[in-house]
Amino acid sequence: MNLRANTETKFLLKYLIIGIACLGFAGLSTYDSLVKYPGQIPRAKAWEDLQDKIKKSEDLSDEDIAPMWREIAKANGWPAKRLKKSESVKSIKGKVAYNYLFIVIGLIVGLPCVVWYLKNKGTWIESTSDTIRSSRGDEVKLAQITRFDKKKWEKKGIGVIHYQKDNQQKAKFIIDDLKYDRVTTDKIVLWLESKIPDECIVNGVSELENQKKSKATAMSKSASSDQ
Repeated sequence: MNLRANTETKFLLKYLIIGIACLGFAGLSTYDSLVKYPGQIPRAKAWEDLQDKIKKSEDLSDEDIAPMWREIAKANGWPAKRLKKSESVKSIKGKVAYNYLFIVIGLIVGLPCVVWYLKNKGTWIESTSDTIRSSRGDEVKLAQITRFDKKKWEKKGIGVIHYQKDNQQKAKFIIDDLKYDRVTTDKIVLWLESKIPDECIVNGVSELENQKKSKATAMSKSASSDQ
């Protein structure tokens, strides 16, 4: 049976959106840590130096802070309002450190998401008369399959084909109905299970068996409601 399941666009776009958002966040954090906050340090230092000068001088008092600060601020083109505790040199350096952390987090999450999107965009899996293969060049002949593991199929839609290559090397082929078009992928799985022995299907039941159970449950409910 010739069936091809292409990548699920909506599923891939989630990774792209997350990746772009995280990289954008990393970009903003880079600006904050290299430009925004370091640019605030000279003003904060000048304010703290003025306060120290007032405290150490016997001729100056707290009343002199405002006029002296206005003069310093005017000369440097800074706002003349008093600085808050959150605008101290120590606080600003702390913000710089936090933003470096945000950069790392953004890159760690964002880059893999974008790479994963680009790597998987346009890929596919398909069934032929006697094989299952992928756009990456992997190909599994029905006769090579030793088992089809459905441990993660019900919850995550992931089925793992275990097979033995012609050179006797063991390998795996992943079927993912979230990554690929679900309807077509499920048809490929249904076809696969009809071509391999029942004992090869492990950690779950065949899709045909699931369909029979669903029909039986539906008929039972229908009969109960009629009564």
